[in-house]
Amino acid sequence: MNMRALKLAFLVASLGFSMSAAQAQDSPPPPPEERISQRAEMERFLNDQTLYGRYSPSGKPWAEYQSPDGRTAYREENCTYAGHWWIDGELVCYRYDAFNEGRPACFGLFHRKGELAFYLPGPFGQWFLNAYTTDHRLGNPDKMPVQGQACVGV
Repeated sequence: MNMRALKLAFLVASLGFSMSAAQAQDSPPPPPEERISQRAEMERFLNDQTLYGRYSPSGKPWAEYQSPDGRTAYREENCTYAGHWWIDGELVCYRYDAFNEGRPACFGLFHRKGELAFYLPGPFGQWFLNAYTTDHRLGNPDKMPVQGQACVGV
């Protein structure tokens, strides 16, 4: 792991410890009960699903549709971004040209009482909560576009 990634992991960890749950609009879920690491199970939870959730620790809302063909639509604030998703080993990865200089971000997927939590892998085997779902729906009920401009206003 390079120094930049190591610094990012420590920054994420320190932000998580420095902000209280009271600052978030919804409290993050309790620690996950079950890691989802089998491809078929990950696909079952993600494929053709729209997830609604919040980031940790800020509580900022987001929504994301995972199309069966690997395309995605991600909504944050008043913009929807088209991108791609895939499973790489035991991680689910997302890539959007508008974020992270187009580099993918990969997460460990955890499950608790019908909802999901996305954790960033840390440098020493620990996990850092990045986001969690508060609801999910089959298909793309919000009709978010999976291709097009960098930001499509909603």
